[in-house]
Amino acid sequence: MAQVSIGKVENLEELVHGLLSMREALESSCREQIIVAERKCDEAREEAKSSENMLEDAIRQEQAAKHEVDSAQQALDSSQSSLASAHSSLSSCLAQPNDEDGTGPDCSSEESSVAEAETAVEQAQGMLEQAEAELELATENHQAMDRRADLAKQAQAMAEQTLEHAQQECHARLATVDQTIEIGTARLNAAQQALDAYLSINPPAADFHTWLKWNPTQHAGPITPDTLRDRMNLSTKQRRMFQEYLYDRNPAYRRKVDAHRSEWATARGEIERNIVARKTRIHLSGEFAEQIARHALAPLGGRIETQGRTFVGDNGRYTKTDLIVTGLRVPVILGRGDDMGAPVGGSMAFEVKCGKADYLYSQKDHMVFQAEGHKQADAQCTLCSRDIHDLPQEKEKELRDSLREAGSQLVGMLPYKNEIDQSCLEFIREGVEDQL
Repeated sequence: MAQVSIGKVENLEELVHGLLSMREALESSCREQIIVAERKCDEAREEAKSSENMLEDAIRQEQAAKHEVDSAQQALDSSQSSLASAHSSLSSCLAQPNDEDGTGPDCSSEESSVAEAETAVEQAQGMLEQAEAELELATENHQAMDRRADLAKQAQAMAEQTLEHAQQECHARLATVDQTIEIGTARLNAAQQALDAYLSINPPAADFHTWLKWNPTQHAGPITPDTLRDRMNLSTKQRRMFQEYLYDRNPAYRRKVDAHRSEWATARGEIERNIVARKTRIHLSGEFAEQIARHALAPLGGRIETQGRTFVGDNGRYTKTDLIVTGLRVPVILGRGDDMGAPVGGSMAFEVKCGKADYLYSQKDHMVFQAEGHKQADAQCTLCSRDIHDLPQEKEKELRDSLREAGSQLVGMLPYKNEIDQSCLEFIREGVEDQL
């Protein structure tokens, strides 16, 4: 059976989890959009209904105004007829001959009737003009309400169309995501089955998988230095698997590896390959050692932070702490002495140094300065490669004493620098050979 990549299975798990999160976010967004569209649709329906009622009121008002105009016209016609009759009576009266004494006819009554009729005509004309003005306003209002009702109907139709479109679009997009999730889940299940089968016949791979998925809460009592030392003591095969895992899971690490592989593939002769090997030992080995420490320690806490900044003094200087583990799930003992133990819920800070004995000794002042960034944690130490034991006894004591006084004791738990270098160089060369 071909080797199955644990990292690629985790990538699939991450992809499926990401799709599920995206699906949840999309569903929430769709729900919100549909609610907004439904609310706008309800508002448009209410507006259309209200506008229709206002149009009906406007029509009734216009009809009432027309009736008032008709009544006013009839009243004017009647008053004009009365005026004509009054003028006729007055003319008939004035046409009568004078009396014997020369006195003319008494037409005061007819004249009064004419005056009253003229006043009635003026009043009727005023009422008609007022009724016509009110009819004009009512007609304009009718026309305005007619336009409003038409626009409201259009708005309702648009709102209903928008709601229908939102529902269809959300349904289609959710269906697409669901289909993708189904495909991803199927692939993940198949990959997980292949991984399980591979692990069942490959004990080193199974051990590495157990190392990755370690659950410290199942450990009886506090985590001791021996347990931590075992966590960082990967076998040669497991280091090879860890290289592959980082390559699959860590884009930044993959870019570094690819860069070195490209240089190795184009190197001409041993001299250029030695230059590439030296770059690998300098730039990749330290990162690999730090990743061993990170993954060995990460299961202990709820969160692990890398390269966290801590300001030192008042001059703006700061130090970067390689690893900070917070929210410890179990009590941890890093070693003997002060600040070497942390409780459940506590925190730990680590500086990670991978190098040969002389290099570790040369980094004394830097590690002492870095120790300033550890003091906020419950427990702290400086993790280094086991090369520390190759120092002369007096230099090793000097280095350990300096860091103990700085508050971050030196603990040699990481593999030897040569082992780290060898793992990185073999991974570079193997990748180039596989491409040939």
